[in-house]
Amino acid sequence: MTAKYLIRMDDACPTMDHDKWEYLEKIFDELSIKPIVAVVPKNVDDYLDCKEHNPLFWEKVISWQSKGWSIAMHGYEHDMHFTDADLILPFYKRSEFAGLSYDKQAKKIRQGYKIFRDLNVNPEIWIAPSHCFDKITLQAIFNETSIRVVSDGIALNQYFEDSFYWIPQQLWSFKLKKHGLWTVCLHPNEMTIDDLESFRNTLTKFSTKIISYKDIILTKRKKNIFDIFYSLYFWRKYKLFNLIYKIRSSIKNYG
Repeated sequence: MTAKYLIRMDDACPTMDHDKWEYLEKIFDELSIKPIVAVVPKNVDDYLDCKEHNPLFWEKVISWQSKGWSIAMHGYEHDMHFTDADLILPFYKRSEFAGLSYDKQAKKIRQGYKIFRDLNVNPEIWIAPSHCFDKITLQAIFNETSIRVVSDGIALNQYFEDSFYWIPQQLWSFKLKKHGLWTVCLHPNEMTIDDLESFRNTLTKFSTKIISYKDIILTKRKKNIFDIFYSLYFWRKYKLFNLIYKIRSSIKNYG
């Protein structure tokens, strides 16, 4: 199939930068785009304290849901710890879940999921903070929630693995692709005014290729050889960029 794109917005919480989120929401409404929104059920991460607490935040989440946006459970408290656990996606050495016992992970997931359900919000998708979680996390999600879809993973298209449907997330800005399903992950709280304007201009060029989560027909497709080759390429490129970043940082600090 020709390339299709999903938009995912991370770190929605009562102290998010509401002005930036409203700016993007207006654009999405104008273009009839329905993104995935990663909502933190009980944020304790100071880094996400961008604005004063909005007591109407959950009303906003319900309004997103009512107009067809897809709500994702973005961890529980967004509270990270260092870990050497065997991560499914080795982006960082930090996680809210990986490395913890099953009971501790299940308790976090159960409590977070209850917050959504008590407020009549139906999270359809799992999104781990910092992309970092392990197979114990998946077991806990499977047992404690009805969520069976993960927005993450490195592949060229949707696939099925470990009892979950995976919608790959490989991009942080739009890039022209010929084939496949590509999720562009945004962090609105971190975007500058220039970033928002640039994104708006780019979005109009890709708008006809953007779909919603609900447009995807989930299948139990296994990863094929092309997915494997792309994954190898992705992680080699990722490690190279990290190495270059560390060298530049060391030179800057030394100087």
